[in-house]
Amino acid sequence: MKLFTAILLSVFSFIAPTKDITDDIVNALKQGNTQVLVSNFAEKVSVKILNQEDLLSKAQSQSLIEDFFNRHKVKNFQTAHSSFMNGQQFITGNLECNDGKYRVSILLRGNVISQFRIENSND
Repeated sequence: MKLFTAILLSVFSFIAPTKDITDDIVNALKQGNTQVLVSNFAEKVSVKILNQEDLLSKAQSQSLIEDFFNRHKVKNFQTAHSSFMNGQQFITGNLECNDGKYRVSILLRGNVISQFRIENSND
């Protein structure tokens, strides 16, 4: 029994948990921090900012999101919903800016953001 426990412990000690980037993403949105946000993007990301939508590289995404944050100063971000399914995570929330509220939707696959959307809020 002791041998079994020792083997079990040694096996699990080599398994490193993947980093949960949800807090990093939420904090980056609260601060309007494009660099931290985009550091969690996949190499190619489906991005929609208001009426502009495209498949973009990290650099292109950063430029587009920085432009949005420069035009709409972020006051706060609140997560509305977060769910996990089939290795994917979906996060939605409300982004409060100086000129109004926006709905944010984020899809994570493999612990990186593969889809990012900022849309006008229906509120």
